Order: sequence, then C-alpha cells, then structure tokens
Amino acid sequence: MTALHTVRLAPAGAGRTHVEARIHSPAGVCRGLLAGGGPLARAFVDEHLALDLADPDAARWRHHADVLHLGAAAPGRLAAVLRAHPGCAVATADGEGGTLLVLARTGGRLLLRPRPGPSGPPSPAQRLAIGSLAHSWLAAGRTLAEITTVTAYADTAQPPCQGCPLAG
Repeated sequence: MTALHTVRLAPAGAGRTHVEARIHSPAGVCRGLLAGGGPLARAFVDEHLALDLADPDAARWRHHADVLHLGAAAPGRLAAVLRAHPGCAVATADGEGGTLLVLARTGGRLLLRPRPGPSGPPSPAQRLAIGSLAHSWLAAGRTLAEITTVTAYADTAQPPCQGCPLAG
C-alpha cells in the first residue's frame, strides 16, 4: 500500500491527556488515539508519504517515503532501512508474536502488541496507520518515549477495535 497520509492531531478528552488522530488516505479514513506525555497545546496537521514495502508498487517510491513498513522483519533490519533511506523518519515491522516494532530516525523505539478486534488482527493499512501516528507525534515535537498506548481503527460508529499498548 502506497499512501499520502494527512494526519490531524488534536487534544481529546476532558483532561486532554489523550490526542485524537484522523488519518486520511486513498484507502479511507482511519482514526487513532494516542496517550502519554501530556496534552497538545493545539491541533497539528502532518502530511507525509507512507509505504508498505510488501507492495510491489512501493519500490519506485521508497526513497521518497517518510514512513516505511517492512512487513515481517528482524529488529536490526529497521535501522538498516533508515540508513538506506535518509528521508524516512519512521520504520515499522511485524515482530514475533504479533508485535509491531517502531523505530524513529531520532533513535526512539516502541514495541507494540496490537490486540485483535472484532474483525480480527490489524490490517496492513492499520499497521501502516500506526507508523503514521508515530510520525505525526514526532513531527509535533514529541518523542516516542512519551507514548503509552496507541489505538488505530476504521472511522465508523464502531468502538476502537485495535488497541496497541506497549509490549512488556
């Protein structure tokens, strides 16, 4: 999947300890929720190119991508991808046991454990959306170390279906 993602981060909740995200792409709208690091002072919009390297069409755009998802890959491969693609700020990969690895060019890293929702495990588009949420969080001046939970789900009236607490 190759997508230009437009992500809008906005304070959410009464205590504003959560940040709501809406990710717009050709695949549709995905919503997300991040928690950690305190509130955002105001809304923030981030546009970037996100690619799933398993997609054959991604090869021609990979050197322009801000977010790259490698599919199943060893943790060491994320750093190699960031070195090979100097414009890429965030790389993600599917880890062992259903985890999702996130590595930022800044050195920040996360290990997330997505929970299956009513429709099953997170789709490739939702996994790519989590990388986009991390990119936008960084672009807003935050660090990955501040994130305590991430949720990505289809933008419908349904409750969130893909919770991603930090893996222990």
